[in-house]
Amino acid sequence: MIRKAERRDVPLLLEFIKGIARYEKMEDEVIASPDILEREMFDEHRAEAIFAVVDGSEVGFALYFYNFSTFIGHSGLYL
Repeated sequence: MIRKAERRDVPLLLEFIKGIARYEKMEDEVIASPDILEREMFDEHRAEAIFAVVDGSEVGFALYFYNFSTFIGHSGLYL
């Protein structure tokens, strides 16, 4: 199942972000915090996220936001 991330999921989102950073050996570069994610994603609506859920547990996520190319004159999605 896929479900949209909610404000209550901020700690889980940060856990997944840090997990990717650990895998990439870049954990020391993560400066995101629960406050930053909550503000940017749920107050300012600058990004959204979805979770992949298997047997009731979140096993993956995708964070995305919309962009706009002035040269192309077309919107896009950054995943």
